[in-house]
Amino acid sequence: MQAVEAFGQLCLITVFAWSGGQKVHGFRAFRGHVSATVPWLGRLSSGVLATAVPVMELGVVASLVVRPLERVGLATALLLLIVFTVYLLSLLCTRPDASCGCAGASDTPVSGAHLLRNVLLLALTAVTWWAAVSRSGPSLSSYALTAAPAAVTGITLLYLAELVSLLRMTHVK
Repeated sequence: MQAVEAFGQLCLITVFAWSGGQKVHGFRAFRGHVSATVPWLGRLSSGVLATAVPVMELGVVASLVVRPLERVGLATALLLLIVFTVYLLSLLCTRPDASCGCAGASDTPVSGAHLLRNVLLLALTAVTWWAAVSRSGPSLSSYALTAAPAAVTGITLLYLAELVSLLRMTHVK
């Protein structure tokens, strides 16, 4: 149970840290993306939303790192993932040519792979919550053993659509 919780926490930390960091790094492009994909918010409100998203993502990271706050982090991650999934579904239905903006500015259009990624992350969050019920918490060795696989899994999930796109373009004879 400790390894499951450690893996889930580290995977979610990787996903939200990378995603939030990419949005902060390319903030101007991300703000433009939010304005373009959620035009009914208006310029001022879309700027506030563009600021709030990476702040909340990095807040999830901080909560998952601090031991007594991990459930707050998991609850916030679950809420954000639900909202992001609804946003992706909306984009897929109304603007399938638009990027999802999941890791900041990207040229990859929103697709079913983005929805699959979010469903997998929602499941991972739920399993991690379930594993966190044991109050002993993961040991340092559990974190050490799961750190690399969790980071690789997190980045792979974050860029799942790009990987699918790459594999579709590769023709093997």
